[in-house]
Amino acid sequence: MKIKKLIATVLVTTLTVTSLIGCGNSKETTSKTKGQSNKEASYTLNIGASGDSALNNPLVQLADEKGYFADKNLTISQTKLENPGAVMYDALSVGKIDAAYAQVVPPISYGAQGYDVTLIGGVLSGGMVCVCLPKNYEKLKNLENWKGHSIGVIQMSTSELTTRNALKERGFNDNDVKYVMIDDYSSIALSTAKGNVDIGFIASNYVDQAIEAGCVVLTTLYDIKKDYVCCRQSAYSKNLAENREAYVAYLEGQIKAYKDISLDKDGTIASLSKATGETEDYINTYIYDEEGSAHRTYNPDPNYNGVQDLYDIMLEQKYVESNLTLDKFYDISVYAEALKNVISEAPDDEFYQNMKKHFKENNNKYPDFEKKFGTSFWG
Repeated sequence: MKIKKLIATVLVTTLTVTSLIGCGNSKETTSKTKGQSNKEASYTLNIGASGDSALNNPLVQLADEKGYFADKNLTISQTKLENPGAVMYDALSVGKIDAAYAQVVPPISYGAQGYDVTLIGGVLSGGMVCVCLPKNYEKLKNLENWKGHSIGVIQMSTSELTTRNALKERGFNDNDVKYVMIDDYSSIALSTAKGNVDIGFIASNYVDQAIEAGCVVLTTLYDIKKDYVCCRQSAYSKNLAENREAYVAYLEGQIKAYKDISLDKDGTIASLSKATGETEDYINTYIYDEEGSAHRTYNPDPNYNGVQDLYDIMLEQKYVESNLTLDKFYDISVYAEALKNVISEAPDDEFYQNMKKHFKENNNKYPDFEKKFGTSFWG
């Protein structure tokens, strides 16, 4: 199904999010968050979330738990939605929620078609595993030998778009491999085990099922394309224009949380266990176990370059038809301003300086990047 048709179908149905809290706003008020009583601007953002686990976005949950949002007088509420794709971004596009984080395809699709959705930052990379039958392992462990083989994926998923991009970079043509579109990860695992497809891409939490069915782990999507783009963060465009400071504060908190996740393992596990009710072992596996999580990492950096690669594939495959360039609905300046603010508070902090370097390396395809985000921007 094409994204255009998916969106059209969803928009004529009744939203299942009538209980959502109202739009985010900023106002002059006396903040009482965590003991603060100084009169200054305060902000609220209602965030749409998806997933069955209580741990859905460690960046947001850790920042909230550690008081980084409260430090900026930002109050966050979260609304769980049944569908991380269409329902989530339908709600966002009409202002029922203020921000969302989910798989990259829906926000690109909505933004490209002119809905009030603006991408502003990153969340997740990693978490996807490639499986095959044991008899095919030795041959298929070399990516060049994938020519002539079939690949089972969920249509328009990160795995499909990323592998198309990675194979294209290696000189593959569209006809060199056959993509087989399968509805869900369980079905992909079983189809691979039965030999209906040669290669299957599944989420890391389906690996045990695949192995029990007779598959072996071939590789991870991370090993095929390091730090590939997965889930992104998006804003309701009209609210972003009116209450930009709230979103800057939102990303500032996540930048600080990212540092904690990277440098303070024990503290992060304890804080997230307290915030979510999940066990410390679960948090450790979900975030820090490279094998168990398939190199899952969390970084709020926009990675505009990686998203541009996926947008190009979406246009080539006609999953979305648009005359808009990515920069028309991806505003990386929100994150850049947030990072600049964090650095100004700790100008000698090596971690934040490395984040600035990472930003420059992974977002320089943005139009007029050097003019907008060169030396003069950082002060």
